[in-house]
Amino acid sequence: MATVIGLSLYELQQQLTEAISAGAAIVYYVHTLQAFNYFLPGDREMYANEMKSLRKQLRRGIIVDIKAGEDFHIYGKTLYPLDVKFDGVGCHAYMLLRQQGDISDSIFTPYFFSNRDKRDAFLRWLLR
Repeated sequence: MATVIGLSLYELQQQLTEAISAGAAIVYYVHTLQAFNYFLPGDREMYANEMKSLRKQLRRGIIVDIKAGEDFHIYGKTLYPLDVKFDGVGCHAYMLLRQQGDISDSIFTPYFFSNRDKRDAFLRWLLR
């Protein structure tokens, strides 16, 4: 039996816009909620726990690929994605947001950073 996923481009864009307006430092997609969550600059402990969790998942093979994604533009704001490929988990929300009609965009789950240098520094930390 086929799995049905109900996603709205408008709702996804609104979630990102809300996060940006709130001053989010990082916005990431939560598959179990089928929605974006975000951390504000003051959410240091929660942010650190999420980043440590990503590193553990990478070491355990739950994350099978990770890379800096292409700059993502939304309503005049540029976000810097970290593209995370979880083993056996696609992210059709990312494909929808990218609006290119390329199913391969769903391979990765985005972690959007508001700052390119912080994204790149985090990626280096993950891969060392």
